[in-house]
Amino acid sequence: MESIPQAAHRPNGRGGMAPAGERIMKMAKNRIKLNICGCECALCSDDSENYIRSIGDEVQKAIDDLMAKNERISVTLAAVITALSYCDESHKAASTAENLRSQIKNYLEDSSHARMDAEESRRELERMKKENQTLRARLSAAGKLPEGETEEPVAPAVPGTPAPQQTGDFSRVKPEAKADQESFMSFFEKNSNEP
Repeated sequence: MESIPQAAHRPNGRGGMAPAGERIMKMAKNRIKLNICGCECALCSDDSENYIRSIGDEVQKAIDDLMAKNERISVTLAAVITALSYCDESHKAASTAENLRSQIKNYLEDSSHARMDAEESRRELERMKKENQTLRARLSAAGKLPEGETEEPVAPAVPGTPAPQQTGDFSRVKPEAKADQESFMSFFEKNSNEP
């Protein structure tokens, strides 16, 4: 919103003088005339006429309220005090908005870190599941799968790599093998009979 000086003129490029506000009016959509405390001013703004008039009414009311509280105050002083008040509110609102922007930025960074942590935890869980499946497959192949558990399909620990090879010979291992007591005793008997 810009005020158009009534008497100021600037060269218009054709040797004559054009009003200073003419260029401003061409850029802005709305030209509004306001009367605040007997002072007429013409404004050009991209905002709607209703919005500009509501702001003018708010300024008029603020000045009238100041003058009603102190009868000796002039219109000029009331206007200056009103301008200072609105300027103060504007600075405080801008500061509050900046603080909110900073807080939102911090929240977004925290959210991003939490997402990365969750993704890392998910990958670790997948790795542990695959490792568990590999170990189950080894136990199953060895015939030592715990009772009540079923064999799960085996997937390689890392996609695209073959499952680890089993080492050693597990063919002689039998689940819950019990020692033959007679052969056990005969072992000691042979040893005691030897010279």
